Amino acid sequence: MYRVLLPLIIISSFSYSQKSSFSPYSYFGVGDTNFTATVENQMMGSNTVYYDSVHQNMNNAATLSKLKFVNYSVGVGLKNSSYNTESNNEKSTVAGINYISVAIPTKLLSFSFGIKPQTSVGYLLENDDKSQSPPELNRFTGSGGISNAFVSIGFELFKNWGFGLSSSYAFGNLNHYHTKILEDVELYTTVSSESSVSGLDYNFSTAYQKTFGEKITLYTGIIYQPEANYTSQNNQTINTINPNGNFGGDSEIIDLSSLGLKETNIKIPKSISFGLGFGEDKKWYIGANYKKTDAGGYKNQLMSLENVEFNSSQTYSLGGFYLPKYDSFTNFFSTVTYRAGLRFKSGGLYVNNQQVNEIGLNFGFGIPLAGISSANLGFEIGQRGTNKSSLIKEKFFSIRIGVSLNDLWFIRSMYN
Repeated sequence: MYRVLLPLIIISSFSYSQKSSFSPYSYFGVGDTNFTATVENQMMGSNTVYYDSVHQNMNNAATLSKLKFVNYSVGVGLKNSSYNTESNNEKSTVAGINYISVAIPTKLLSFSFGIKPQTSVGYLLENDDKSQSPPELNRFTGSGGISNAFVSIGFELFKNWGFGLSSSYAFGNLNHYHTKILEDVELYTTVSSESSVSGLDYNFSTAYQKTFGEKITLYTGIIYQPEANYTSQNNQTINTINPNGNFGGDSEIIDLSSLGLKETNIKIPKSISFGLGFGEDKKWYIGANYKKTDAGGYKNQLMSLENVEFNSSQTYSLGGFYLPKYDSFTNFFSTVTYRAGLRFKSGGLYVNNQQVNEIGLNFGFGIPLAGISSANLGFEIGQRGTNKSSLIKEKFFSIRIGVSLNDLWFIRSMYN
């Protein structure tokens, strides 16, 4: 229905909103796919292997089997991006809530529930085509995204060997608008493509710990997510508007049923991830992750685009932490947890036969609060895409703040 119009000029020099994405690459498919983890895990290169008795690992439900305290986790973030084409440089800033989660341990199993973003749509692009008669300006805007309300359970079937199951209900709206502005023509034409998305998905996981001697602990984990399909209820209209953005008097509803597009499926591809790490309890940790995601997912059939493919992707991460002396009473900085990591995503989105890769360098701090709770501050510097093949290079700097609060009230009320 639409052809990919690149190069595209990002015309928003500054944008601030309560959403987690403002990126030209959210124009494709169902938007940016978000890897959502607690700030603690994100600052270790989005490491999903490490777990203990006081923090949540939102990605691997099996790690709940080690949880001994009720945990409340909330994360927010701010992302500043710059975009570079062969002829333009622009910026944007977005901020929003990254996750809200509660985890509760019991004698038989532990469970958690919460909400987090899965995909985000946010862009404002223009293509000025003076080869047409009369010259025309094509403006593309988008908003929305898909969120996940999730429930997870984890239990220890064998000593130090946990198993987990997580199920999510996906919901959200994807909104795309294409406005055509013709020179010396008073009214503009806007095609509005709106989708309401819902569906279920789930994943299985396992996590294993083994201590060698008195200090060194081995951490391993596997997460498997089968293929899932979401349902998208679609509407598309053509409207005329005036330069002030008001309705111009003409409107036409596209008969999507006759095109087989009124209700479509969005495929969520199968993925599997492996992780391995080593560390000393309350002292240090280093670990690595690998994740492979199958091809063919995340397509939005209502927005059919040429020269765009969703191939398989591989994600690599490496990271860890260092805690000088967790029980120091004389030196505050010795009780701070210092985290750092690196992540790299290869493949996935291809535009104009060009692979869109992403790399991020993470670092941050965990500051102890009362008891065993903590506040976590993290930063990420990264880059996605390239300005080759008429694409856009996106550089970003993110600030993330997370709070992890712990309590024993649930266990006390049940077993004391």
